[in-house]
Amino acid sequence: MADIAVMAVGGFLLLPLYTRTLSQAEFGMYVAVRANTDILTYLLHFGLISAVARLYFDHRKQGRAHEYLSSVFSFYLALLAIAAVLLQFLGAPLWAQLSPTTPAWPYLGFSLALAAFGFPAALASLWLRMENRAFAMVALQLSAALVLAVAAAILLVVFDAGLPGLLSALLVSAACAAAALPWLFGRRFRLVIQRADIAETLRYALPILVGYLAYFVLNRLSTLILQRHVGVDQVAIYGLAQQLAMIVAIAGTSFGMALQPAIFAAEPGQVGAMLRRSGRILAILMFAVTAVLILFAGELFALVAPRSYGSGQQILLLLLLANFGNAFTLMSDTALLYHRRPKTSVAVSIVGALAATGLGLWLVPLLHLPGAALSLLGAFTVRMLISHWLAYRVTGYSALGTMAASFAVLGAIAAFAAWLPQQSLAAAAAVVAKLLVVALALGLATFAYRKSRPPPCAK
Repeated sequence: MADIAVMAVGGFLLLPLYTRTLSQAEFGMYVAVRANTDILTYLLHFGLISAVARLYFDHRKQGRAHEYLSSVFSFYLALLAIAAVLLQFLGAPLWAQLSPTTPAWPYLGFSLALAAFGFPAALASLWLRMENRAFAMVALQLSAALVLAVAAAILLVVFDAGLPGLLSALLVSAACAAAALPWLFGRRFRLVIQRADIAETLRYALPILVGYLAYFVLNRLSTLILQRHVGVDQVAIYGLAQQLAMIVAIAGTSFGMALQPAIFAAEPGQVGAMLRRSGRILAILMFAVTAVLILFAGELFALVAPRSYGSGQQILLLLLLANFGNAFTLMSDTALLYHRRPKTSVAVSIVGALAATGLGLWLVPLLHLPGAALSLLGAFTVRMLISHWLAYRVTGYSALGTMAASFAVLGAIAAFAAWLPQQSLAAAAAVVAKLLVVALALGLATFAYRKSRPPPCAK
């Protein structure tokens, strides 16, 4: 849950501060910088963190956990040095291709620094988690979130430092989290790359890297394409809508993390029933969260941003539906991972990335912001359908009927949310109407959930 709290602070809770202290153009450049930082993060981290999570206990049993992690971190430092040299010569031209409306300097330097500090921060958090030092891990994560909030408030409000100030606050927060790694190593760190350790790690890391890059294309390519067709002020609207839609992703991750351990620990004869039960629970929880966000999207936009961002409400509705569909993929991915099909899960992400590429290149130049949102909705839907189809073939688990019904109801709610502001209703009457729709939708969802439960076994 600490990970969720950090995501919530950086991704949502500080948005009102960002949008009211940065100009709309600056916030648009912030969206571009974050997208490029994500690219550098995936490439620099090289899938190593996830590979370490898989191999750490094997090396700890041999009494060489520190030696193994030293080797991995030394390899990362070598990757970082190579990347820094390459970016010194190629960084500005590459940046201009990715973000033509945002200057490369100083923002390329910020992106590289954020990606660089992200690796030791992630490795320290993983190490604490692997050693069951839950309190220390939570303290580290929450401290980083608190440092970000305080530093951002000081630099943006007190010093009016603009976008460089915000990126500096993010950098200070990342550096504080990364500082835990030297403390964990103590005097046992050795700057040595063990060839056998790296070869074993890369065997797991490379497929993971492919999956991460596919997910980046799936989730962020629309932002990159959009920068070539609209100004940074419009990129700001899309980026804000995407950040707000992350509430659905955060909720889905939170619920999924609570449901997955029981499934992974289940016996083969029980996993089918547990998947169906957990899928129904996840569906109704995500339906409730998404329905409320769709109905109150206008109020949410008014809360976090000035009026100049108001045209993004319709974009937010589309992105909320997209993230709802993506949340449905969680249970099918869980089913595939339980049956040891990680490559199948990666293949699903690659297909989704291809769909995002095709739809983005077609729709974004044609429709701009709505095209970017529709391309993401289409790509997430393709990924969801293929994931559930493969999960059904492997495990017999499918929730296509639940998905179709949920999407139909949420689509109707979104149409109602778009229609209601056009009516001449008082604010209080509009809120009452929305609450009545929420109550009706949740009542129908609860009824459907109860009807879908299997009858109790006769004794």
